[in-house]
Amino acid sequence: MHQDLFFVVFLICCFGLGCCSSGDRSHWFQSCLANCVENNCTNTEGPARGLIWTCSDDCKYECMWSTVETFVDNGMGVPQFYGKWPFVQWLGLQEPASAIFSILNLLGHVLMLRRFTSLVPRHAPLFWLWITYSLVCINAWLWSTVFHAKDTDLTEKLDYFCAFSMVLFSFYSACIRFFGPQLSWPTVTITLLCLGFMIYHIFYLSLVMFDYGYNMRANILVGAVNVTAWLAWCHQQRERAAHVWKCAATVVLVSVSVLLETADFPPLAWTLDAHALWHLSTCPLPLLWYSFLIDDCLYQLSQKKLQKSV
Repeated sequence: MHQDLFFVVFLICCFGLGCCSSGDRSHWFQSCLANCVENNCTNTEGPARGLIWTCSDDCKYECMWSTVETFVDNGMGVPQFYGKWPFVQWLGLQEPASAIFSILNLLGHVLMLRRFTSLVPRHAPLFWLWITYSLVCINAWLWSTVFHAKDTDLTEKLDYFCAFSMVLFSFYSACIRFFGPQLSWPTVTITLLCLGFMIYHIFYLSLVMFDYGYNMRANILVGAVNVTAWLAWCHQQRERAAHVWKCAATVVLVSVSVLLETADFPPLAWTLDAHALWHLSTCPLPLLWYSFLIDDCLYQLSQKKLQKSV
């Protein structure tokens, strides 16, 4: 249930995006793009640049800045293009700050996973659940990095699907923590329902219709239930295990970070926007969350040994 597991926050920024925005719809942009492609791009699109940037991609980038200048000179403010603010590319990265901060989040999970495996024995309850959780998060932050580096239809879908997988797996983990790791009808039912929902979600968005509205509703619903489940568990366990405050604190901190997404503004220095700041704010949270996981696994192990000794 760490920050990634509340990726509902991410929805506020990304899932409401439309296909077009005032910048790319404008006459200035369309005229510039048509002229640039006609004069500079061959039928083969020319050689790829950096992270698979084609000639037409370069034309869109150059015309974007020309259009921004025109909008600002005419007192119309900074426009968005294809649902995004204009960003200066660094090393071929389309949204450099968000991409770099996504990498930092990914590294946070990698480093804390190593710490988790070094401190928690493999026979500890839920050890493999949290290993799987960590791999799900690492995979999602990887595709978040790729998506912010180069926005394409494929990278967008992979980013959204993997973000949803974190939200859903966090809810699944909360249920398993509540009912216990033993095989029982509640755990089997929850496992089948979550797996089925994930398959349906990907199938519907991939083969039926890529519906931003449905995607947003699904994430908000699962995210809200996820947060409620973990906070309810923390409340239930507060007198038995002192370490649950770390879980609750992570939930609260992530909830506060939502405010960054509501403060949408043109990127500072054409690099740092509200979404990038949110990614930055979540970078330290794996330390707190994995500290809770380590404490909780060791606590369950000690309780298990105590029961055997009685």
